[in-house]
Amino acid sequence: MGTAGIGLPVMLSNETILASVCLALALVSLVLLAALVAARRDTRFVAELARKRAARINEFVRTACLAEEIAGIGIWECDPATGRQQWSDGLRKIFGVEGDEPLVDGDAETMLFANNIDLVHAVRERLDKDGPYQLHYELYGFDGELRSIEVKACNLKSQSGGTDRVVAVVRDDTDRIERVRELEFSRAAAVREASRARELAATDPLTGLANRRSAMERLDSLIVDARRSTMPLVLVVFDIDHFKSVNDTYGHVEGDKVLKKVAQIAQDQAREDDVIGRVGGEEFIWVVPGATETIARVMSERLRLAIAEGSSTDKVPAVTISAGIAELDPQDTSLTLFARADSALYAAKSKGRNRVQLAA
Repeated sequence: MGTAGIGLPVMLSNETILASVCLALALVSLVLLAALVAARRDTRFVAELARKRAARINEFVRTACLAEEIAGIGIWECDPATGRQQWSDGLRKIFGVEGDEPLVDGDAETMLFANNIDLVHAVRERLDKDGPYQLHYELYGFDGELRSIEVKACNLKSQSGGTDRVVAVVRDDTDRIERVRELEFSRAAAVREASRARELAATDPLTGLANRRSAMERLDSLIVDARRSTMPLVLVVFDIDHFKSVNDTYGHVEGDKVLKKVAQIAQDQAREDDVIGRVGGEEFIWVVPGATETIARVMSERLRLAIAEGSSTDKVPAVTISAGIAELDPQDTSLTLFARADSALYAAKSKGRNRVQLAA
């Protein structure tokens, strides 16, 4: 039986093995060298990237500081969990720090504490707010000046929904608050002046009663009310008897005193809703809403007696008045009602004065 050929291992020479090892080492060296070159290149790239990023950050910080100075604001940041606060240099002017003196750690907190302001507590109470919110305080800065500051804060939320940080812009609001106060003061003064002007335009300057224009406007209004409510209304027109002789005898200064005295007595006799006005030199009207002619006559007689007894001054004896009364008729206007009462007044004068006369 024949035998098949069996393959025998080929024996490599030492030179071949050595050459293979050298080749492998050379390949490994090349790989390591390439990796080293790549690592150095990556290191230089990372270093350059870090340098550029640092430059950008520095530029951003410089720009932010410049923006703070231009806008006159400061930045405040707080960790609500620890109460740790950070204050920007922009707060130096707001807090009255002199010149280039730095605002060191703890300065701002000390100043707030001295003004009884707990900013951390205030923001902790508002951690559930989603949008910006405002806080306002008045405080004395390091220079002793009283300032109004506005803190506009915002909660920065984490992914879980909690508040990680609170960031706020702090602004010196003193000038704006002062302008608002000045504006409110000016507006209030203007309102007072306008009210005073309206009052002067409607008031007789000597007696303080309604002047003719104002009294007749009130009469028009009360006539409309009387017709709407179907209530009576009476107009009394009265003047001072022989007043020209008072001026001629005692002078206009004393005559003015008499006019003021008569006006005061008439005001005292009038009811709350009545209107007393001076419509001429010594002539007055008395609008009596809700009164009939009979009631108005009693009231007018009481006025006549009060003036006859109490109108004297230091130099002028008591004067008397004559009065005419007219009750509102359906066809009356303020002018016709006044004309009828005025005619009754002249009838009283023609009958001897110091009396009350009803309109015909």
